[in-house]
Amino acid sequence: MKTLFDATQIRGVHLKNRLFRSATWERLADADGRVTPQLAAVYAGLAQGGVGGIIASATFMDAGAKSLPGQLGLCDASFLEGHRQLVDSAHGAGAALLIQLSFAGRDGRIWTAADAAASDLDALPELFAKGVRLARQAGYDGAQIHSAHGYFLSQFLNPAKNTRSDAYGGSKPKRFALLERIYTAMRREAGEDFLIGVKLDSQDMDASPGVFEDCLYAAAALDAVGIDWVEISGLGGNKGLCDGVDQPESVFRDAAATVAAAIKAPVMLVGANRSPQTLTRILGETDIAYFALSRPLLREPDLPARWQAGATEPSQCISCGGCYDDAGNHCLFAAV
Repeated sequence: MKTLFDATQIRGVHLKNRLFRSATWERLADADGRVTPQLAAVYAGLAQGGVGGIIASATFMDAGAKSLPGQLGLCDASFLEGHRQLVDSAHGAGAALLIQLSFAGRDGRIWTAADAAASDLDALPELFAKGVRLARQAGYDGAQIHSAHGYFLSQFLNPAKNTRSDAYGGSKPKRFALLERIYTAMRREAGEDFLIGVKLDSQDMDASPGVFEDCLYAAAALDAVGIDWVEISGLGGNKGLCDGVDQPESVFRDAAATVAAAIKAPVMLVGANRSPQTLTRILGETDIAYFALSRPLLREPDLPARWQAGATEPSQCISCGGCYDDAGNHCLFAAV
């Protein structure tokens, strides 16, 4: 019988349990995107809290491509010292650390799939390859392509957003082409002991038709060429308390289960994962292998350790969204 606290391996990377901190914008890097003492403390707390793996927040790789205030960056060797602090914290507590590589646009402008120039798209695979090279130098265990949450890359897998008629749009294979080229460039740099994963949307805010079909197509196509894991997320389903009614837990479970049944690579589920009982049931009833948490760990970074020690209470997080704060994203109730 599988449990949340099974030790597993992906491509030789040891994972002490099936729980991850999903990539979460902390808003705590400095103006250049470098690690600050406050940001390092967040990762130290997460590592000590018992997760098997941490996915670092969306990280830009080009100084002009920062898209969020306080966003983490990894642009050149001068950034490595700070990232090594994060790696040391995670590894010192027995947790794997993966970096999420992200691109949303340049020079303060958020790009859309429809209007980006083909020449700019042609250059993106090498930018992601550079991110892998630097991440390996920092000591990360792997990297995740951020192709979710409506950001730039995810739009290519959304027929309603990707209206291109060139090599990057039109048919499913063409909508997938950019992601495939990015993965291929990253794998070239990764070597045998460095994981590469992807985060995909299973739905968008508008419930646009075709999003899940493209998600499933991309997951299967990446699986065929060796992706190490796929995280299934989405938009519009994870709103917490809605008009006083509790939202169901693990909202993307059906989509993730469908993907997990179709591919060999392990699938990770994110989105309102709140109780060990629900997660254990999903683990036993589906092929989903891992679970990622975001806001619950803002409120209770030690939640995995407590569950492993036998606690059965669900996360206290109510998904209120009050954790988004200009001074750094944190739970309003964490000190209560």
